[in-house]
Amino acid sequence: MIGEIMVSLGYVSIEHINEARRHQMQGAGKRIGECLVELGYIQEEEVKRALTVQGLD
Repeated sequence: MIGEIMVSLGYVSIEHINEARRHQMQGAGKRIGECLVELGYIQEEEVKRALTVQGLD
């Protein structure tokens, strides 16, 4: 999962992921990375790097 990758890279904490998941449930179809950016926990560039690690870039 992308959230686990972001935590392992040190970009966010588990608490940030959990908050982003709650935020995700309130929004219509947003991805976890988008929610993390909206909440100010991570930058878009870090999301892109994590997606590269995941192999989805």
